[in-house]
Amino acid sequence: MYRIVRTSVDDHMWMLTIIHANLHGDVCEINEVRITPCKKPNNCVLKKGTNSSIVFDFTPKFSSDAITTGLYWDSATGAVPFSDLENADGCKFTSCPLESGKKQEFDYSLYLSKKLPNGKYPIKWTISTSDGKECCFKTNIELRR
Repeated sequence: MYRIVRTSVDDHMWMLTIIHANLHGDVCEINEVRITPCKKPNNCVLKKGTNSSIVFDFTPKFSSDAITTGLYWDSATGAVPFSDLENADGCKFTSCPLESGKKQEFDYSLYLSKKLPNGKYPIKWTISTSDGKECCFKTNIELRR
């Protein structure tokens, strides 16, 4: 279980401060999530045909030389992977190796294709190790023209 506290940084970015987002034991803490551009915290609308970024700070309670990352649509029928980030090399978006107890920043930017379907999507982001340790959080976005 987790709680999200949203606070404004400016008119184009919101910080989503996530408290106890870990769904798989006490192996990681998500300190803060920033989605740009996101003008309203309770309705993060992203425009297709533009660039967006998700940056989050996390503190692993494990060390690892390598990690994978994944972005998923957390649908009612199960997690649907975003093809560009299905078991991707997480070290491309944060520094590796991970050190236990050391806060790190994960930074992913992408172009939101105009071909993506409009709609509201609960998303799940994961960072995983080969031995099954996982750090993750969930939030909601909406894609519009």
